[in-house]
Amino acid sequence: MTASQALVIASEDELPVERHVWGTGGWVPADQREALDWLTLLRLLGWDVSVARLSGRRLSRAVPNETRWVIIASDPDTVDEETASMLARFLNSEPAMVVVRASAPESPLARLAGASRLAAETTGATLTWTGHGAAKRWLTGRPLSANALILTHDVTTWASMEGSPLIAARRLGFGTVVTLAAHPGEMRDAGGGGTALMRHLLTAGPAAPVAWLDFDNTLVLRMDDPGGAQNVHSRAWGYTKINETGWGAITADLRRRDGRLSVLYTAGWVDDGDASRGALSVAGAAASRVAGRIHPSPHVVYQEAAGDSPAKSNDYASEFRGIKALRDGGAGDIELHGYTHMHPDAAAWARSADRYEALAWFRELGRAAAPTIAGRPRSEHPISLGIKAIERHFGVMPTTLVPPGDEWTDDALETALEHDLQLVDSYYLALRHDGRFCWATHVCAPYLDRPDAAWFESGLPVIGYFHDRELALEGVEWMSGWLDRWQGAGARRLIDFRELAGALGHRVYLEEIEGLRLHVENADGPPLVRRLPIAFRPGNGSLPAELTVTTGESELSLPVREIEAGVGRVNVPLEPRAGTRYR
Repeated sequence: MTASQALVIASEDELPVERHVWGTGGWVPADQREALDWLTLLRLLGWDVSVARLSGRRLSRAVPNETRWVIIASDPDTVDEETASMLARFLNSEPAMVVVRASAPESPLARLAGASRLAAETTGATLTWTGHGAAKRWLTGRPLSANALILTHDVTTWASMEGSPLIAARRLGFGTVVTLAAHPGEMRDAGGGGTALMRHLLTAGPAAPVAWLDFDNTLVLRMDDPGGAQNVHSRAWGYTKINETGWGAITADLRRRDGRLSVLYTAGWVDDGDASRGALSVAGAAASRVAGRIHPSPHVVYQEAAGDSPAKSNDYASEFRGIKALRDGGAGDIELHGYTHMHPDAAAWARSADRYEALAWFRELGRAAAPTIAGRPRSEHPISLGIKAIERHFGVMPTTLVPPGDEWTDDALETALEHDLQLVDSYYLALRHDGRFCWATHVCAPYLDRPDAAWFESGLPVIGYFHDRELALEGVEWMSGWLDRWQGAGARRLIDFRELAGALGHRVYLEEIEGLRLHVENADGPPLVRRLPIAFRPGNGSLPAELTVTTGESELSLPVREIEAGVGRVNVPLEPRAGTRYR
């Protein structure tokens, strides 16, 4: 298979070759993440992406012939005449699309595109597509500013904002040059409608057939903190763990919705050594109390001392059985939430006077913990220990890391890369790409109690996260009620990180050779856990009733469902799991 090829041309300042993590996981201004935004958007569509750089004003290498999308994700005024001429020759012979921000009048790219920017700006919130396919309209949550454009006679407006050109296109030979009047990062920041328009440009703009991963109305469910001891050690975060019966109710609710939940599990339980606070048993026997000792969470039962309130029993063994039954029943899977959720120097924590109050003690991968981690062998890194423990207890390799307390260092993420993890989630999502983690601001993680149809406007996954604490304090009904509201806001698919990682590990490519043929290839990611929805446009033809699909060495014919005018969807079945580390 030849995967869909996209080339992102970055400036010399962005996407440094020597770094293994691109982006920060926090907020970055739009002009500092232009190439990263494009790269992650293309990957979320299921396309293979490579990166080239402008060296001075010149492209560092030629554009490969198989490339179908070329994104100039840098200052367009810095591109020289030689590079613009090379792109013109490329488009004259290839059915590709070059996307560029509007450049200054008489610049090489302005002459190539037939479009240039004026100093005057327009502002609006209504985006209208009138290019290929049916007309579409989006609203942005915040006003978007764009340059006014000067267009030559052979340039067509594909999208407008409040009547002014926002996206303009010019045919050159077999290809097309597309000009954006607004910065793509600012389009993203204006709201989901801006991202939706960019996604639509990439999938509807080409005249050739196009296929992409279908994430419309997809909610990824993430629950943090099962297994960890912080609920008994943090005075600000106290609660009793959900038992096997409670987990059975969670599983039943998910099954009713055909949903899956990612359980972000902490497999190491830290003892404070203080018998006056509670009684500890491990594997059914009373445990000798040693401050800082780490026990397997699935074996722990901790009975808190009564004090002035009723005694609380935290049965982590019962919790483990309930989580395992959820996984065995196909309602979700286990992912990594550190090893203990607590500072890796557990003995130092146990000696500290503020061990029950200071948040830094409960941030296992944060900067305060980094010196301790650096002084230990890589095999004793909390991520290494956490993965081994999950494999030992659940028989599964996790796909995703959620750093405890949303604190981490790049060293922690590099360790996650070494262990073949595919995703990292905080408020934004980091995707594994070409041996790196790339932070995608297109994918956000609102709390589960913030349902809103606006989250789905981008057409990309949304991650709804919460903690086991809410369910422990308010009952499983808390989750059920908010999931009802999310589904009322448009959530059509409820998936987990393993299903998301499996989808993003695949590359999709649609070609027309004696009929349409969809190629789907696993690019060394986890196998699918359920059928993979793939959307496609057939180009200039009509939608077929069935589509030929090749996956590895298999070829099959799948029924096509029309999901909007000129757009079809197929659901690709699971592939064999032989030889994969992910079980």
